[in-house]
Amino acid sequence: MPLVKVYLKNREDIDKHGIANSLRNIMQKILHVPVQDGPVTFLEIDASSWFMPEGWEEEFVFVEVLMFPGRKKETKEKLITEFANALSHSLNISKDSVITTLHEPSLDNWGIRGGKQASSTGISFNLEV
Repeated sequence: MPLVKVYLKNREDIDKHGIANSLRNIMQKILHVPVQDGPVTFLEIDASSWFMPEGWEEEFVFVEVLMFPGRKKETKEKLITEFANALSHSLNISKDSVITTLHEPSLDNWGIRGGKQASSTGISFNLEV
């Protein structure tokens, strides 16, 4: 049940729907999440509130993924790489301008299915990929 937030400087010329579908496809392929999982939210920051440090590209993109714990290090590395590739291609920016952070709170800290802890719902897909 990954939840994805993409932070970027406001741009009118991007296909957010296409990018969201691309990121969801990557999560399905790499994390084996169900097709109906993986909401993607874009948080666009107005240029007047976007301040990159000296030497940084102006078009940086920051991605946060909140997901169930349990994936292997190699799986997470592949996810980070594939996100950078997809965003670099879609936004016409350097892969070096994409920073992805994975957050993996314990299943006890997820409230799903009407307020139940994820640890007690019997997750029906394999997290150990």
